[in-house]
Amino acid sequence: MNVFWTLSLVLSIACALTAHLVQQWIQEYLLHSQCHPTPSTRARIRAYLFDGLNQYRLDQVINAIPLLLHLAILLFGAGLIAYLFALHPIVAYTALVAYTVVGVSYLVLSISPLISLSSPFKTPISSLLWRVLQLIRLTVLYITQGITSLICPDSIFARFRLPKIIGACRERYRGGFSRAIEDDLERRHSNMDAYSLSWAISCMKGHGDLEPFIAAIPRFLDSERHCYPEYTIGHLLEDPDVRLGWSIGRLLQTCASSSCALELHIRKGRAITCMRSIWYITEKFANTDTLYWDSLFGTETADSLAVLRKDFDPDTSVVAVCAAALAARSCLREFSHVREWSQTKGPRWAIRARHLVGYIGKLTGGAALPVELDAVARDGPLILLSAFLTTLPFNLKERVDSDVSFMVNTTLKHLTDGIRPSEASPDTQKQFSRASSAGPYGDCNWKRYLDPAATQSVRQLVNGLDHQEPTVPPFDMSEEWGTAGDSAAGFTGIPPPGAPLGGTAPNRRRPMCRSRWSADSSRTAFSSGGDAASNATTFPLPGTIACHPPGPESESPLTTVDEVPSLPSRDETVA
Repeated sequence: MNVFWTLSLVLSIACALTAHLVQQWIQEYLLHSQCHPTPSTRARIRAYLFDGLNQYRLDQVINAIPLLLHLAILLFGAGLIAYLFALHPIVAYTALVAYTVVGVSYLVLSISPLISLSSPFKTPISSLLWRVLQLIRLTVLYITQGITSLICPDSIFARFRLPKIIGACRERYRGGFSRAIEDDLERRHSNMDAYSLSWAISCMKGHGDLEPFIAAIPRFLDSERHCYPEYTIGHLLEDPDVRLGWSIGRLLQTCASSSCALELHIRKGRAITCMRSIWYITEKFANTDTLYWDSLFGTETADSLAVLRKDFDPDTSVVAVCAAALAARSCLREFSHVREWSQTKGPRWAIRARHLVGYIGKLTGGAALPVELDAVARDGPLILLSAFLTTLPFNLKERVDSDVSFMVNTTLKHLTDGIRPSEASPDTQKQFSRASSAGPYGDCNWKRYLDPAATQSVRQLVNGLDHQEPTVPPFDMSEEWGTAGDSAAGFTGIPPPGAPLGGTAPNRRRPMCRSRWSADSSRTAFSSGGDAASNATTFPLPGTIACHPPGPESESPLTTVDEVPSLPSRDETVA
């Protein structure tokens, strides 16, 4: 009895003394690391002292204090029970039962982290028990490796899998309890980020709490690629209890409604914050088929983007145009799949396709889409690009920041990706030709916002058109060659003196054939009907033969053939 109480008393005094010493050591560390006036010297002293703390394992000394205190309590209980047995057995047995319950509970709490690392019930001996368990596991693995190398040394398990398991266990032991928690989190709870963010959103009470969260979405999507932030945001979009896209749309609607009472700078900041988040989310899922934009963001978001496209503030309008363009592209991508399903799975999908067409028209500012679903799938990408090119230049101001320029160029990159302009209808190609002429080529302001790659992508699409409107007006021979007197005398088509026969006059435009032909194997002109010869657009000029598509016997490219006009004979002139 006296031995137990004596040991308990010694351990208690040792715990108190050690705690006092640790407090004194930490105060001296802080004092010496902050005493020098020079910041560089102070930083070096702090690093030197901190290295000493790690080298002499002060953290383990601190962790040993609660362990000694718990041991002192255990020895005190043992001495008390021994003393009670000498006085009264019934009281001693009662105390023994109570201490047994407490001891078993303490042991369960100590083992709890070994069963589940997320358990909050830990004791000072939990880390010690965990290390003992890891040593036992490593010992068993090494014994298994030795036995396996003797029985079947050439097996795949002995040569590859078992060394890999031993290496993982060794790293787990060296990393300690903290490394074990990290590994367990990645293995068992890969969706912890989404769960935590869902809880955070559910605790938000108003727009003031939601706006900072939405503002952080772009930075979250650009960080920690190995943690797949797109997966987390996708879970928040699909979670029926959160519906992040609808929450963003409702917050954006407060800026787009006619009854908005916000101040101008607050309204602009909130609108750009919401639309940037919409743009970044849509851009991250731009090349996948998992983003059902209309279902995940809702009608409120589409209506708000359609209104803010025409906003008086240039920055707000540009961001709205970019976000709406990517959203329309996402709906069009889904429409291409729904159109195929409507042909095999019933009329319900046809209704869904019409619904998506309505969303696309709304997001593009009322772009004229074809009535037939097949025509929408064929002409839709070029129509979206034309709407983007015709809308954006009028909203851009003289100088934009780098983030807006990045959004414009990235949006144009996605809109031009995978487009085959030669497959679109003639009217759609004409629309795109006019849009591109008013954009990168007709308006020099575009060149300040588009990088060379974006400009080149648009230029390639323009060059790939099968039908272009003539950019050179029809050639007027009355202004170039001959006069009214010459025509009356019967010398129509004779070049003036000094002009080479069969050529053009100096500094004159040469008449050209303006027919453009499709690259299909049938070699027919791009039109709704008729053969190539009947649809060829020619300019009937003297000395020029109209261009025709090469026949099977001739595979030469389309060219303009000049025929030298024959001069009238002397007798014909006299006559």
